[in-house]
Amino acid sequence: MKGAKLSLQQMIGQHVVCGFPSIEMDRAFIDAVKTHKIANVILFSRNIANKTQLVTLCTDIQDLVQNACATPAFITIDQEGGMVSRLSSDCTITPSAMALAGTDDVQLARQAGIITAEELRALGVNVDFAPSLDVNSNPHNPVIGVRSFGDTARTVERFALPFLEGIQECGVMAVGKHFPGHGDTHLDSHLALPTVIGDLAALQEHLAPFKAAIVDGIQGIMTSHILFPGLESERVPATLSRSIITGLLKQEFGFKGLVFSDCLEMDAVAKQYTTEISSVKALQAGVDVLCISHHVELGCQAVKAIEDALLQGRLDRKEFEASTNKILAAKQMLSEQPGFPLSVVGSDEHARINADLYERSLTLVNDVPFHLGFRPLFVSPRCFAATTVSSSEYELVFSREMAHLFDADWVECSENPDAGEIARILETAQAHSSVVMGTYNAHQYPAQVALANALADSADVCVIALRDPYDLSLLDRRIRSFAGYAYKSQVCRAFARLLKEEIRAQGRLPVTL
Repeated sequence: MKGAKLSLQQMIGQHVVCGFPSIEMDRAFIDAVKTHKIANVILFSRNIANKTQLVTLCTDIQDLVQNACATPAFITIDQEGGMVSRLSSDCTITPSAMALAGTDDVQLARQAGIITAEELRALGVNVDFAPSLDVNSNPHNPVIGVRSFGDTARTVERFALPFLEGIQECGVMAVGKHFPGHGDTHLDSHLALPTVIGDLAALQEHLAPFKAAIVDGIQGIMTSHILFPGLESERVPATLSRSIITGLLKQEFGFKGLVFSDCLEMDAVAKQYTTEISSVKALQAGVDVLCISHHVELGCQAVKAIEDALLQGRLDRKEFEASTNKILAAKQMLSEQPGFPLSVVGSDEHARINADLYERSLTLVNDVPFHLGFRPLFVSPRCFAATTVSSSEYELVFSREMAHLFDADWVECSENPDAGEIARILETAQAHSSVVMGTYNAHQYPAQVALANALADSADVCVIALRDPYDLSLLDRRIRSFAGYAYKSQVCRAFARLLKEEIRAQGRLPVTL
């Protein structure tokens, strides 16, 4: 593949990733590929019904892009594991990053990467926007949390590197995110523009995993839409900062792979700039591939804006062509990787290994006596959209699932129960031998904590945190507590085995509470 064989519009299209709303390519997306030569796709849960449909979809995407753009497509996905997973239930959904770190076994992190990449490759996906290289140093971070391997650079490096090695050795491009670090934010960049204070020296803890991943050969890095006034004097997010993307990431850190933007439709950027402006600014900063994930018409507008910027000399043509050739080389490399049969997807072998991963990650946090007794009550909120990037199992109710496994009673509480609801649940609990409660982001929905603590006044209580373990730091010390790291059916099954004393908690908490 040589850039000289492509038209200018075909070259521009190599730099754009877009999505579409359904399980089939719609007319708007097909027209965008044919007319504007958009050559890359991002998939979400909305695009995936099952593994057979996804294979067909990926084949159709590749055929369309190859015919219209003269190159293969990057077919990208956010398949981090745990709560940020896009694949359907007939695929293997490995644990979250923090859960993998909770196993305290780097080989298990590598195994999770291998399973993920084997299945993605078999399905037709060749780029995974994972792992998160963010150091989750802020317990109140609303968007990272369990997506991070831990709250120190050492922990993140220890588990992220084997995970990404597993991804890439199976022929999928790993894309580490979110450079130069999203772990110390208190705002979700999907909704607002966060700021991280500190100069280069102060930010070394957050930069270290990216430097380590570059040395380890990571093929892609994704930017963050965050202000770093210590790294960039202008008030522009990292994605649009040449000082950060070209100066720091490419020149100082020596990164030679592909730089992907985080989605340019996120409010952190979109409230400040039109897509046309942000697309050009990102390329000027040194970004190679622009993610415009939800509205393909914005991708078409970006293509026209980039063409105008090139023709007017606002984008350096030589630098742009070098970036295009880098994209083409990566596509060539991915196209030469061996594939995997569809039979590996959701296979019995993968399911067996994955069940062990979830069981090995369960972490005992507060070791106090607890007796399940003959008539336990299970309590939890329904799984809800805790963050804008979660792929929540909205139909899943931990308490209902556990009650089914134990033939017991259950209560579904609100995400933030009021005093009246708490009183009703306390009354119900009086007729039971114990209470097992699942919390979900209770450090941000504190009435869940109030309910658990109130229950401890009159019953034996055991709590499992079904996402961030920070919930557990707020509990009454009389409560036995565990970190589960994800609101997933796999966690329910593993925890049921633990309560039945078929397994024991072997995990090690990768963050400080």
